[in-house]
Amino acid sequence: MGVFDKTYECDDETNTCTDVNYGFLFLLFVSYFFTHQVIQNTVHVTVAGMVGNWWFEPSEASCCCSSAVNNSFLRAVTTSFGSICFGSLLVAILDALRLLAHTARNMDDGGIGVCIAECILNCLARLLEYFNKWYVIVL
Repeated sequence: MGVFDKTYECDDETNTCTDVNYGFLFLLFVSYFFTHQVIQNTVHVTVAGMVGNWWFEPSEASCCCSSAVNNSFLRAVTTSFGSICFGSLLVAILDALRLLAHTARNMDDGGIGVCIAECILNCLARLLEYFNKWYVIVL
């Protein structure tokens, strides 16, 4: 809440908020998207590891509390966690920049510069979607 209070410059006398601090807003968006992506990708890697284990050893992955689930989760949060975090950071930064451009466009703060930035960020998102079929464009 302390960072959110610093996001907008408000006038106490007229009770209006005029200026947006995009630096703090960017950090809030990155932290939200990064946390969301890390949790989502960790679950995805865990499920993929468990399905792979079930494919080769069906008896090991017979229930949700089996050793296949535990081993798959342990692999996801140890040996694969660096890759999960790096990919999640790339997606989080791109999504935060796109959301910031979208917010600036809706607040009429940038004119043509915001439209150009939004177009470039959409092209980067399409490129990331091309290289990573699991990336889904949010906006």
